[in-house]
Amino acid sequence: MLKKLMLVVFLVMGVFLISGTASAVVELNLATTYSAANMHAETCREFAKRINEALTGEVLITVHEGGALGLKDEDRFTAVADNIVPIQSVLMGAAIGTSPVFGLSTSPFFVKNFKEAKLLLDIARPYYEKEAKKFNQRILYTAPWPPSSIHAKKAIKKFEDIKGLRIRTYDKNGTAVLKKAGANAVVMSWGDVYPALATNTIDSVLTSSQSAVAGKFWEVLSDTTRVYFAIPLNMININLDEFNKLSKKQQEIFIKIGNDMEARQWKIAEEAMTKDEAKCAAKGMTITTEISDELAGKLAKNGQDVINAWLKKTGKIGKDILSKFETQRKNLK
Repeated sequence: MLKKLMLVVFLVMGVFLISGTASAVVELNLATTYSAANMHAETCREFAKRINEALTGEVLITVHEGGALGLKDEDRFTAVADNIVPIQSVLMGAAIGTSPVFGLSTSPFFVKNFKEAKLLLDIARPYYEKEAKKFNQRILYTAPWPPSSIHAKKAIKKFEDIKGLRIRTYDKNGTAVLKKAGANAVVMSWGDVYPALATNTIDSVLTSSQSAVAGKFWEVLSDTTRVYFAIPLNMININLDEFNKLSKKQQEIFIKIGNDMEARQWKIAEEAMTKDEAKCAAKGMTITTEISDELAGKLAKNGQDVINAWLKKTGKIGKDILSKFETQRKNLK
């Protein structure tokens, strides 16, 4: 009888131990508006994979792609702040309405290449991190896009070619510049883009060739024009309350893997444009790799208006960032 009683006690204790171990696993959702082969969906999957492997039995991150949790791009930054979804891939430009400083990465025609984009990030990062903390989150890493092009049913060769385009943009900066050029520009979350193209609600898109491939634009559009509009950034953010619940060791692993992912994504993005344009060309799209000086000059002038407006909103912070950038940009090779 005693042996049976002891066996029952051990079994009950075993159940509690197993339950206790299971409950100790920190489960976190990671959401992104992108899906399939898009680099900003792939980086979320890879980040989650690396965390889950490094912290097996301690942390489990589940990735939700393609806007599966119902959030629009412009809602993602505040959704992290409110812990609606604790980790998200957030397009910086989509956070402008909440925090204007994040509009810098999509400032039109401001950076000319990836070296300049990375320098701008390095200078602005302390300000980005401070702003993220103010909204109860931490930036785990950034992931750049290839340069933004215009994808349409015609090549954009002169300034007048933009007039009348019903074009999707990814943030207010792009909308402002293209509206000044006479386009009917509208901010649209990525998940709504292909349906809008398919129904002819829009006839053109401002985005990278990475997205052109992911969206199979060759099914509805004919041309890609390199305008080097901007090199936007996504930031992969975690709710600060959730991050602070992690042990010191777990936090260090999150930071280490985040740093590794950032280095990886900058390399991938720099190599992506040519490869993605080649895929579009193979599917029948025409790629225009250069634009006229007239078009470039007028777009850049409109872009400067956006930067001036950004400076008014950000004040001393904006002036400090741009002053440091202009000084250090001269030394880039």
